[in-house]
Amino acid sequence: MKTNLLYYRIILGVFCMAMIGVVLNSFINYESVSETILNLGYPPYLLYIIGAAQTLGVLLLITNKAGDFTEWIYAGFFFNLTLGFIAHLVSNLGNGASAILCLIPLFMNYFLYRKITTNPAYSEKTESLLF
Repeated sequence: MKTNLLYYRIILGVFCMAMIGVVLNSFINYESVSETILNLGYPPYLLYIIGAAQTLGVLLLITNKAGDFTEWIYAGFFFNLTLGFIAHLVSNLGNGASAILCLIPLFMNYFLYRKITTNPAYSEKTESLLF
C-alpha cells in the first residue's frame, strides 16, 4: 500500500507539473499558441477555457477535494489530451507527441488512484493523497 501511494504521489506530481507547464506556456507564448489554435480550426478564446479547466483539475487532484468528481477530472484530462492529439494529426500541424507523453502518466496515475482508493486499508478521512 505504501509503495503504491508513493508511486501515485510521484506520478501525480509529474503529471500536474506537465499540465501547469502547458497552461503557463499557453499564457506566456499566447501569440504563437493562439496562432496554432487558429490553424487547428478553434477560436483563440478556447485557450482561456481549457487553461482554467486544467488548472482547476490539477488543484482538485492535488488537494483530493473532488470526492466523486475525481473520475470526471481524469475523464476531462483524457478527452482533452486525446482530442488534442487527434486534432494535430488531422491538421498535419505536428504529431501531438506531447499529448501522448502526458497521457502515459495520466493512465498510470488513474490506475494507481483506483488501486489505492479501492483498498479497504485506505482511509477516506485523508485530507490529501499528496501530504
